[in-house]
This record gives sequence, structure tokens and C-alpha cells, in this order.
Amino acid sequence: MSSPTIAKASRVDRALERLEAAVHRLDTASANLPKGAESNGDADVAKLRDENDKLKSLNLNAAEKLTETIARLESVLDGEDKS
Repeated sequence: MSSPTIAKASRVDRALERLEAAVHRLDTASANLPKGAESNGDADVAKLRDENDKLKSLNLNAAEKLTETIARLESVLDGEDKS
């Protein structure tokens, strides 16, 4: 005797459903954006790049200071610092 088979949604079908739901949510979200939000995108990107450049510079400065401090500490530990 054969048992009745219940058709299970395949992984692809479930993934497709999730994709469709995500696209629907994106469509809804983009429809609810304030007027002019798209045109601010370039300014926002430029501002973020500017901030990123400043943070990179600060990071480089901190790394240089840490390297100098480590070198001084190593020389103190080795007894080479005669200051």
C-alpha cells in the first residue's frame, strides 16, 4: 500500500516566496521615502566619504603613536633607555 504524499514546498519555492516578500517590503519602503530622499543620496555618500577619510587619518596617527610608544617601552624593558 502506498501512503498519501503531502506535497512539501521545495527549498527553491520557499526561497522564491521569501525573495518576493523581501522585494515587496523594499517596494513599500521606497514608496514611503520622503520627497527628495533620492537626491540627497549623493550628498550623503560624499559626507560619509569625507568622514571616512578623517577617520582613516586619525587611525593612521594613532597607529604611529602606538608604534612609537611600543618602541619606547621595548627600549625601557631592554635597559637601553638612558634618559
